[in-house]
Amino acid sequence: MKVAIIGMGTAGVSTLNQLSKHKKFKNITVDIFDSAEDMGMGKPFQNDSDRLLINLPANQMSLNPNNEKDFKKWYKKNDEFDYGKAKYLPRLVFGHYMKSILNDLLDKHDNIFVHKHKVDSCYVEEIKDERGQYKIDVCYIEDDEAVCQKYDYVFLTMGMLPYKDPYGLSGIEGYIESPYPTTQALRNVKEKDDIAILGTGLSSIDVIRYVMENHKRLPIVVTSRSAQFPTVRGIKHEINLKYINDKSIEKLQKTHKGMAPLKEVEKLFEKECNYQNINLHKMLYRFKKDNVYNLKYDLKHEDEVGHFQSFVEEVKHHMIPIWNAMTIDDKTIFLEKYGQHFKRNTNPMPQSSAKQLIEWIENGDIVVKEGLENVRKYYGKFRLKYKGIEKEDRYHYVINATGPKKNLSELSEDEHFIKGLENKQIIAAHPFGGILVLPYSNEVISPKFGTMPNLKVIGQLTSGVNFDANGVSLLVDQSVRAVNDLYIELKERKNTQKIQSKKK
Repeated sequence: MKVAIIGMGTAGVSTLNQLSKHKKFKNITVDIFDSAEDMGMGKPFQNDSDRLLINLPANQMSLNPNNEKDFKKWYKKNDEFDYGKAKYLPRLVFGHYMKSILNDLLDKHDNIFVHKHKVDSCYVEEIKDERGQYKIDVCYIEDDEAVCQKYDYVFLTMGMLPYKDPYGLSGIEGYIESPYPTTQALRNVKEKDDIAILGTGLSSIDVIRYVMENHKRLPIVVTSRSAQFPTVRGIKHEINLKYINDKSIEKLQKTHKGMAPLKEVEKLFEKECNYQNINLHKMLYRFKKDNVYNLKYDLKHEDEVGHFQSFVEEVKHHMIPIWNAMTIDDKTIFLEKYGQHFKRNTNPMPQSSAKQLIEWIENGDIVVKEGLENVRKYYGKFRLKYKGIEKEDRYHYVINATGPKKNLSELSEDEHFIKGLENKQIIAAHPFGGILVLPYSNEVISPKFGTMPNLKVIGQLTSGVNFDANGVSLLVDQSVRAVNDLYIELKERKNTQKIQSKKK
């Protein structure tokens, strides 16, 4: 069996790592594809400023599904990095951890072949093999020539989509489209230039930390529509769910003809919160508009907040069957009511980042402004318009930290690989983000070819089905399931070949 893995960041390395652990790994050949700079590290964990911290403690990060502390163990043995007993390590360290796993695999196995090229396009042959599946052509440019190879099985593991451009500023001088690498973000900025940062999520915090240490013109303005930072990571709790589990969800679906009505789901949540001794209303509505108040609250109540965050994180791991049993209307209402709460509480910032933000805001070095409505460039400066305020603020540079795109409709023609798959009807957009795949198996559902068991997607592109799949542990979970399916397929292919040979 010939296998391709397209994208070698967290999802790609995890998939290859899981493939290699199987006793039948020697029976397949694997081609891996990515640019030289992304190969083995991906964009979030590339070499960049060491001020960019992972938002999870090091002892909770791992590509080993059986050992949560695998990354921390690697860090302790590695002499290249020394950040003492830091609880939160720089992102680049995790990148080197992934790179070391990849290099170890390449050293041990001669059936893995590296292609340091971005894949340009994919095609599906309309002739089925003996298993009733289509072969997939993967094409890339090498030495200015198009090269295409056929594969029995393909994993799409490209990671996050490019950053949003909500105000149509792409290509305008002074607009920094992506905050990464941050070491390049300020390369053309002069000391006297004013800077505004768009977005208040984790990417924005990365940018704030870097800009504050490398730019002298203060204050730095951070702005978005709501201008609310993520929560602060509290103390982790072990959570064992009693009511939100496969058995309860199956029972709920049987009662409601395969569906999970939102009102019934909310009842399950309430019962679970009561069982876990969580004051749901208090935790959901503890926020005020004042970011400093919110940050200080979470720091002061680290046990209670951490308990809730741990609960939400565990629930997120069980959301796939609930989410996919809801109607579109119920999903829409669910996101309106709870979407931001999931986002804020499953992606909290490190306590050290929160303490720095408080200090900078209270000193006036950082100004957080809500109600951003529009950004335009006029007479050499960017003009930022806020709701209810006529006068526009002016800045020399704007750094975009609004986060990655989520929907295929947001992609520009420059993102031609994904657009090409959609145009050829190999993939189709999911109404809640990413593309259509089967829950759990992550098999592509193609408008033209139907369900494709040998074309798997792992990562953000499955967010519409997998409830905004994000985080290393969730990606590893997806990789484990996808790889198990491949080896089942490999076994069934061999059985089919035996049957056919006997008939001959």
